[in-house]
Amino acid sequence: MNVSVKAMRFTPVFTSILEKRGETLTLAVAGAAHLGLSLAGLPAWACPFRAATGIPCPGCGLTLATMELLRGDLSASFRIHAFAPIFLLALLVMGIIIVLPESQRNEMLKKVSHLESRTGITAWVLFSMMLYWAIRLMA
Repeated sequence: MNVSVKAMRFTPVFTSILEKRGETLTLAVAGAAHLGLSLAGLPAWACPFRAATGIPCPGCGLTLATMELLRGDLSASFRIHAFAPIFLLALLVMGIIIVLPESQRNEMLKKVSHLESRTGITAWVLFSMMLYWAIRLMA
């Protein structure tokens, strides 16, 4: 009996954002501005979810954790929010995608799309972040 197992495919969510230069630019600039304001010791945006509910959102602490990561304090970064390296990597990928010439940009988009559709990495990261958030709320 010949049984064929079809490889599971995931929808490339991050790629769909990266494909739109304007959206990518907006998100990258907002993320970099928020991080830059915080690094400069200036007030940045407060979490609207926490302001409305009193409960920290899944991303609460990411800015501070990313700042510690950029300062080289990995231990403090992971204590504050374990997803800081992933956030920084996503911000870096967005920045690179924005400045690449069209041919190289398209090649990188193909690679990111392939990674996402084969592994479901975006779905796994988002699921893991929600689980991490739930665990933090219980602690």
